Amino acid sequence: MIAAPQDSYTLFTNARKNSPNPFMLEQVISADEVWGNVMTDLSSLNQHVDQKITQAIIEIRQKFSKKVGIAIKGDRGTGKSHVIHRIWKNIERDGQAVFSYIPPCKNPNRIDSHVRVSLCLDFNRQDAYGITQWQKLAAAAISTLKGTEYEKEYKEYVEKCDQPDLLRKYIIATVAKSEIENFFDNLTENILENQPELDFNFLKAALFTLFKNLKVAQVGLAWLKGDDHPYIKQAGLPEYSADQQDQRSIWIIQQVCKLAEVVRAPVVICFDQLDSVEPNLETGDSKAQVVARCLDRIYFQCSNVILLCCVISDTWREIEHMGSGIPDRVGQWAVSTKPPTADQIVELVKLRLDWFYNQNQLNSTDYPYLYPFEESELRKVASEAAGARAFFRNWCAKRFEEHQQPFPGNPPTSPAPPSDPDEKAKTELLNLYNELLTKVQVSKKEKDDDGLAAILTCAMRMVPNRGTANVVITQVEEIRASNHDLHLVVSGYDSLHQKKVRIGIRACETTNGISFNAVMKRLLDYKKYKLTRGCLVRSTPIPLNWRKGKELETQLVNRQGGEVVVLNYSDLKPLVVLERIYKQAEDYGFKQEQLIALIQELGLVTDNPLICEILSAPEAE
Repeated sequence: MIAAPQDSYTLFTNARKNSPNPFMLEQVISADEVWGNVMTDLSSLNQHVDQKITQAIIEIRQKFSKKVGIAIKGDRGTGKSHVIHRIWKNIERDGQAVFSYIPPCKNPNRIDSHVRVSLCLDFNRQDAYGITQWQKLAAAAISTLKGTEYEKEYKEYVEKCDQPDLLRKYIIATVAKSEIENFFDNLTENILENQPELDFNFLKAALFTLFKNLKVAQVGLAWLKGDDHPYIKQAGLPEYSADQQDQRSIWIIQQVCKLAEVVRAPVVICFDQLDSVEPNLETGDSKAQVVARCLDRIYFQCSNVILLCCVISDTWREIEHMGSGIPDRVGQWAVSTKPPTADQIVELVKLRLDWFYNQNQLNSTDYPYLYPFEESELRKVASEAAGARAFFRNWCAKRFEEHQQPFPGNPPTSPAPPSDPDEKAKTELLNLYNELLTKVQVSKKEKDDDGLAAILTCAMRMVPNRGTANVVITQVEEIRASNHDLHLVVSGYDSLHQKKVRIGIRACETTNGISFNAVMKRLLDYKKYKLTRGCLVRSTPIPLNWRKGKELETQLVNRQGGEVVVLNYSDLKPLVVLERIYKQAEDYGFKQEQLIALIQELGLVTDNPLICEILSAPEAE
């Protein structure tokens, strides 16, 4: 390594004096940061929540479900808003849905209008490519003319629908200003012949938004939001009183959902910071209950929609006390965020330090790893931290300010190698693990039933007398019986519920409904292996058209306390890497017993989301 310049630490000290403390910034994600970029987004943190939302998008796109309400539960600072930021970034990248983030509402009596306005404004935000969600929906509506009797007439327009800005420019270049209103009237009528569920005026206003910032787009957006605009009547759109606009708010959202359904793009609406809405003095509803009732109204009147609400425990208890089935719809699915592990906290610290280095044009290779912190001390304190936010504020920020240059005179160019043999072995294992993560791909064989089962069995066996935060594994039995039988049984102790457990696990990737039913019947036979819980693992949800399969799933989940875990291959890949290292331990310079101890200490298996999901008792949904 090239020796660090003599003044590297002086440069760091000066940068620290003249720059904001990276551990005091962005401790809470704001609405703007949900849409933009965040300083420390660790994709592995709460990945199971991302997967749940992605699953909902897939189910609605494939018509398995019409609507889903998802409650994202978690204490403050556990990363709920980071999840929402990632969901938007995924949608922005792949275009599989449209998205709106609803900030707190100051007037609880106008919560419906607040959601309508927020959604319309969010759809008018330009993404990384300079396109708005309104433009995408408008272009998609025009593309429905393909294959109709009007295709020839609109051929030049339909061909440009994949590029909304190009379509916008083409219409401006080919349609005279005096003909714009007639053009859109005719266009709207022709689209509606094959999309009769849409309202004429709504669709016309939505098509106006294709023009992004031009006056006609501003008129269309104002009408959609329910605002006054001097040219609304001139544009051929009806005008409404303020009271009428309030009453039409959910109807507008319903129309948005119908428009998005035309192109199989679910509408994802996220409510965050529920506890900051002012209480409704007229009805007596709490802050959270005001939002929950609005969510419920949208749920009842709209399809093609995913309703997310991020709640802390106290807020969820308020919603749970509501009647009329509201909690069941708001939290139709429920998923909880989890505090970061010590390793994840260290990764988050590194991301903030990288930001500081980049902001001040410092070369991170001129300093020891995680400078100005000592890695061993940081890991020790992180392992005792309750969450990243408090850890940043209470320990990192303070130490960052107080830390003095530890290397006067001639600083070393790199941290001293660990003197403890165990520490050295951990470092070597982590280096090998991270290297293989970049090289190893999950093969087709590892994705079939037996391959999945082998990976899971190996992972479970690498944590004897250890487990997740709640379940300690005491025994792993591999089942070698009939073709449709279980793959393994994991025995252990559930410290959360203070009872012994025997979890029967079966990997089942079949696309044949009859085979699936045979597997499920054996999994439901708890008596055969004295199970307390059954767990089915597969990479896709059970299709809705498997009527018998869905009945068996309901029996497993609702009557017998089991679960169906829909895995993500990104969670499987680390287990594939560990299986490879374990099987070739000697080639890599480890003994298997030593390797198991290191894997346990580093939490490489027990912190894996897939293993956590299998071992943890399913949440009531």
